[in-house]
Amino acid sequence: MAQQQEQVWANPAGWALLAVAVLTACVGVFHAGLVPMTTAPLLIGILLACSLPQLIGAIICFRRGEILFASIAGLFGTVITLGAAFTVYQLVIQAPKPGAFTPEIMGTFWITLFVITEIFAIGFGRMSWFVLAFVAEVGVMFLLLGIFAWSGIPVFSIIAGWLALIFAAFCLYVASAILLGEHFQRPILPIGRPVFK
Repeated sequence: MAQQQEQVWANPAGWALLAVAVLTACVGVFHAGLVPMTTAPLLIGILLACSLPQLIGAIICFRRGEILFASIAGLFGTVITLGAAFTVYQLVIQAPKPGAFTPEIMGTFWITLFVITEIFAIGFGRMSWFVLAFVAEVGVMFLLLGIFAWSGIPVFSIIAGWLALIFAAFCLYVASAILLGEHFQRPILPIGRPVFK
């Protein structure tokens, strides 16, 4: 009888990044002011749906021993994506009247995520300068959302929206590089050299 080989989990990073691309594109057009504020309730469903691939991908990566991607996918899938979904629900649907809830606590939320994301960016420098740069870029988006929550100055939200759109394009590219590389078992799309060894 032939020895059976243990089935190995596939790399879920491409799937999780595609979900991040969808959510950051939708959140980006909202914050950039490219769609009306009346679309805000629809973000709840988008955020909830996009949290699943990230969360499941994180669990698979933890199982595979890939701590950095598992941690960022888990954080993005739960704290950021689910947190944003529940916050939008509270601000848009639960508030008894417009302005009944104010967003200042979200400033602390977003700025803490900025710091965490910049730490992740350093770790991704072992993979590629390109990945490091764009993970750091989304961290700046979180910083701007935090400043907007504290100050209420719309330009911070608008710039954050455009940064989210740029990050969505990055996620599409890197997801494509991962998916095609895994499928063809060789690099197809370059993602740059590592910064750290």
